[in-house]
Amino acid sequence: MNKEKQILRQKIRLQRSQLSSEIRKEKDRLIFEALVQEPAVQNADVILAYASCHDEPDTWKFITWALEQKKKIALPKCGQNRQMKFLVISRLEELQAGTHDIPEPVTSQKAVITEHSVCIVPGLAFTREGCRLGQGAGYYDRFLKNYPDLYTIGICYDFMIQDALPCEVHDCQIRKIITDAEGGRK
Repeated sequence: MNKEKQILRQKIRLQRSQLSSEIRKEKDRLIFEALVQEPAVQNADVILAYASCHDEPDTWKFITWALEQKKKIALPKCGQNRQMKFLVISRLEELQAGTHDIPEPVTSQKAVITEHSVCIVPGLAFTREGCRLGQGAGYYDRFLKNYPDLYTIGICYDFMIQDALPCEVHDCQIRKIITDAEGGRK
């Protein structure tokens, strides 16, 4: 594993863990508001999201909003060889602890990805140009390489934006970044 990436991951995780609940709640609110106003999200036929955990920016409010809006929403289920697929859910009760104790769908309806689909991508850090530092397992990089035209949105707290990251050839590029400070970048 790249030592520089490992050190940066530890630094960002520590910063996230030190946010007070009040500051975190406000940052999450700002990210949520920007995300639901994003035209690609409003016009999406399928939204690929993820269930946040471990001090990540909150996605639960967004998932609830999408379900209330009757949008088709799918969350990842991890499989063998660090592969994942996105399964459609119709309610939060269709999630249960899965790989790494991350909530995963127990449904079986696989999401059909089209040119109007959007993928909300987690990350520990991003650059303004769309380089992403993930958790290190490569699930999203493997998934996204199969969908090069999929519109991707990374969400993060403002301090998670870095001037540069040790990106490698296999690291996926994110099209748009939404933070609590900026409301996004194109």
